[in-house]
Amino acid sequence: MKDHIHSHSSTATSQKLSRTIPDNQVSRGFAKVVAGGRIVRLRKEAPFFERLVTGESAPTEPAVKSRAILESVSSNLEAGIKMIDKQETCLAKIGGRLSDMALSLNKARDPNLSPESKVDAQSKFEDARDAVRKTALETYDHTALFSNGPAKPVTIAVPSGSQWEGLSVDRANLAQPGLIIMDKGKVYGDGEGYTIDPGSVKRAFDEWKQMCVSNRMQSSLLTDRLHGVRQKLRDLLKGDHWSAPTEPTSSSGPLRRPHLQN
Repeated sequence: MKDHIHSHSSTATSQKLSRTIPDNQVSRGFAKVVAGGRIVRLRKEAPFFERLVTGESAPTEPAVKSRAILESVSSNLEAGIKMIDKQETCLAKIGGRLSDMALSLNKARDPNLSPESKVDAQSKFEDARDAVRKTALETYDHTALFSNGPAKPVTIAVPSGSQWEGLSVDRANLAQPGLIIMDKGKVYGDGEGYTIDPGSVKRAFDEWKQMCVSNRMQSSLLTDRLHGVRQKLRDLLKGDHWSAPTEPTSSSGPLRRPHLQN
């Protein structure tokens, strides 16, 4: 009866969290960009190309400058893709641990299971939960792959026609109702936390799947742009002309954000 009561409490708490977590929370963390193939803090005082593309002073001779910019953009996109790839690997680990937590719940809810076995199920649940917490701390190039709430994305500046665009690599947000319930919950015992139910597990998996989908979409976008930049670089090395777009002066911000228009 006690677990049954806690099960309803878990569902109610999950619903309450979904209502109370605002969608317009201010993004936290320092603004970071990929420049010179590395993820670095945004230096607002530096010139545009040094700040958002090359990471250092760009050459002044036109042909050399164009090549240096394309090579830098290519390296920046590669770094962004590597960050997303590592994030995808970590998401796969989290998905596996969520499966372990779901299995522990199924065992703990079995009426034919002994109390000792249910205690063991709770122990395995905690092991899986701790593994998720450890994975959530993973980084790439000293940059967190995950966030505990809205966080500023990593920006990559990419030339598109006659202007510059800012592509974003998001830190996956783990502060979502279902994932929070799994992190704070339990499957058996009188310890702290709510006893989770199958609805909590389903919600956590849905949130995890959405992060995986977003990760794949970002990877596809960056990979597509990388192919385009590499082709421009090959054409340039063959003797074709290419000049980088001029420094953006838009009053709404330094870079156009195409993903915000989707």
